[in-house]
Amino acid sequence: MQLVESHSNTILAVESNAVMASFTPSEEDCQRVMSNTDITNEFIFVVDCSGSMNDENKIELARQAMLLFLKSLPMNCYFNIIRFGSNHQGLFSETTAVYNEANAQKAEQLTKTMKADLGGTELLTPLQWLDKNPPIQGRARQIFLLTDGEVSNVDEVVDLCRTMATSTRIFSFGLGSSPSRSLVKGLARATNGRFVFIPPHTSVDVHIGEQLQKALQLCITNVKVQWSLGTEAIITAPTNIPPVYADDRLIVYALIQDKSARFDHNSTVLLATERSQLGKAKVTYTPAVSNDKMIARLAAKALILELQHEKLPSSTQKNNTGSLQTRFKKHHNDDEATKELTKKRIIELSLKYNILSPHTAFVGVEKRMDTSNADMVLREVLIQISADDQHLQINSPMPSLQTMNSNVDLFDIFTTQMCHTANANVSHYSPLQMTRSMPAFDCLCADFDITTPLQPTNKLSNNSFKSALSSAYMLNDFDPFYQNVDKTSHNVQTQADDVWPTNGQDIIRQLIDKQKFDGSWDLDSKSLERLTGKPLTAFQHLASNQILTPAIVIAVFETRFAMHSSMWYGIVQKARKRLVDLLGKDVKKLDTLLAEIRKQL
Repeated sequence: MQLVESHSNTILAVESNAVMASFTPSEEDCQRVMSNTDITNEFIFVVDCSGSMNDENKIELARQAMLLFLKSLPMNCYFNIIRFGSNHQGLFSETTAVYNEANAQKAEQLTKTMKADLGGTELLTPLQWLDKNPPIQGRARQIFLLTDGEVSNVDEVVDLCRTMATSTRIFSFGLGSSPSRSLVKGLARATNGRFVFIPPHTSVDVHIGEQLQKALQLCITNVKVQWSLGTEAIITAPTNIPPVYADDRLIVYALIQDKSARFDHNSTVLLATERSQLGKAKVTYTPAVSNDKMIARLAAKALILELQHEKLPSSTQKNNTGSLQTRFKKHHNDDEATKELTKKRIIELSLKYNILSPHTAFVGVEKRMDTSNADMVLREVLIQISADDQHLQINSPMPSLQTMNSNVDLFDIFTTQMCHTANANVSHYSPLQMTRSMPAFDCLCADFDITTPLQPTNKLSNNSFKSALSSAYMLNDFDPFYQNVDKTSHNVQTQADDVWPTNGQDIIRQLIDKQKFDGSWDLDSKSLERLTGKPLTAFQHLASNQILTPAIVIAVFETRFAMHSSMWYGIVQKARKRLVDLLGKDVKKLDTLLAEIRKQL
């Protein structure tokens, strides 16, 4: 295993006939690649407005969440709000509309008047509509789902969203005391999103902000992988590379079909877009590891999952003429033939690499040569699986043998073992910075998503790597996708315009409420003095009021309220973007201004 010196974001693990490449871009990487392009994210809010949302005032929780969402959206992105119940209604007739001042006002008006008046809870239909209207080339889609309800077709909904995962992440929010945990967790996991449960009578902004911080990450789209391994007989997974987000991990696999192929010092893996190279790793040697086919099996699992959830060609998109009945029969036969070929391919991969699939099962048989089997009895051993995850167990090609408090499945353990043995010379990288990747393939790799990641080190030994991985897996009760809400959180306090609160979180809420659409603030000198403890004249020599006021607010957020960054992250990003534009795209000028303001605070 070897890191390329100039790109510590790329790492390789190799076997005799398989390669795994891990790519983790930093925010700087994403900024460099996307510097000359428009905003690539679009944001769609899918809000449950069924009758049950009236209970426990859950519709009010949804309103509070939506107002924070709308305040945090970046300028000129694309968005929409879709209310659903027995049917669904979109704020805009098109899939998304540009986030400008007029559309933002429409969205805020809809949010403030939103009611739980749409009857039942039919989530599949609006998701099918979004599936039929994917984001345009070069955009990544973030869906925010706010719901309290149970749906009868959880498996169907999750399977649909899994097929959308190459371009879409879902951030799901379970509102109230009894939302469908399997739905909320399943959708987030199937699309590499996040989920949170928000009980009634709590303040939502802290926990909403934590999800927004992830959703607003920069991302890189249209990533391609170029394998130079000395042979053309390569099968890669995934076939379609999903968007890659800052500080998130992308893993790609190559299975080498030519058994005679050998790695040499010219073997490389390159990740790039059409205009920029992202990362490059070189295979300098094959480490002496036990050839247990671990990487090959992980690659096979990724291929099986991709085949299992790939979409069939839509017959409605074919320009055939003639009898409707004839066309229907032809399309039906084509679909059936495609299904059979897919099933055959899955079975072949399953048997070749000993990977469970929906169409195979493995039976262990013990043969005793020196004793009689006459007295053998059947004993059934129960496998405990969390009730919340049973829908994933039914459809998963590799059932996870879990206890009620364990988040480690068999392939997580396999990956840990592989990392332990394939870690010959690792440098400039900390394994605890890894996060779940490959949104189209659930549970491909171990999760390392901790609150305070270790900083990169110059040299990481085998033992320290093993120790770090082992420590991660000792946290059986830790679920990186689940963030429980503190039920003691106090309710949002509405402040009069001329009264500033004293509580830190309420000051943040006051400033969020006062931010204008474009990311600026119009605060008078008295308000700024209350905020900083100093008169405005102490700062006026630094810049004009148009630039100075938002800069002061940003500096206050980042110094005095740093511990609550999840609440203000989105609005500060918007304010920073506006100031950079006002300063002629000069980021250094803004950094200098903020440093001068911090000296005065």
